[in-house]
Amino acid sequence: MAQNYQYYVEGETEEKIIQVLKTDLQIIIPGKVKKFNVVEELFSPSHLTPLKRGTVAILVFDTDTDDSSIVQRNIKFLNGKSAIKSVFCIPQVKNLEEELIRCCNIRKIKELLSSKADRDFKKDVCNCNGLMSSLLKHEFDINKFWSGVRTKSWTFLRY
Repeated sequence: MAQNYQYYVEGETEEKIIQVLKTDLQIIIPGKVKKFNVVEELFSPSHLTPLKRGTVAILVFDTDTDDSSIVQRNIKFLNGKSAIKSVFCIPQVKNLEEELIRCCNIRKIKELLSSKADRDFKKDVCNCNGLMSSLLKHEFDINKFWSGVRTKSWTFLRY
């Protein structure tokens, strides 16, 4: 049976980064990407209807909240469904911007895409056609990206 991968990401910026990592840079496993905030929203059976049996669910989420109860419920829900083979969690410390600062040679997130201000970064990512080039230009290091959570409320995510 072929392996299917489903990424669940918080927003458009994460969706764009996942696309670049799996397609342009080819450094993560290809799969479908769906916007779904697993820290704030609960899965329902209808969310799993389009999934093929044996799907690996990959949850990408921010940890800039102290409440991990919803994501824990989502993990338990997914693990109990026959369509899901396994669940992997990719917590972002604290958010995507901080992850990118840590794994690129930049001090502020606005440097990555030459944004006018940090607050423009998300809009600039969504409109960027050269994200891969910008990541490479700033020495993107996949080994530092998504390297783990260091906050007490997220310690259940050891993997």
